[in-house]
Amino acid sequence: MQLKQPTPLKEIHETTVGSRIEEGKVTVIVLDGVKGTAWQTEAPEHGKTVIETRKGDLARVEFEIGYKF
Repeated sequence: MQLKQPTPLKEIHETTVGSRIEEGKVTVIVLDGVKGTAWQTEAPEHGKTVIETRKGDLARVEFEIGYKF
């Protein structure tokens, strides 16, 4: 399973949470109050999504993916 890279949300002040919902998917939205930006990525079907920061700044999103037997 290949996950998409996080993508920046444009026009964040006009974007609603409801407009970002996609049926059948779990989406993670990160709001960066330091830089005034927002990022969106798809969460794995089975696994963990970790948001990593460094010195209060958004650094990366890590996915720990598992497979159900």
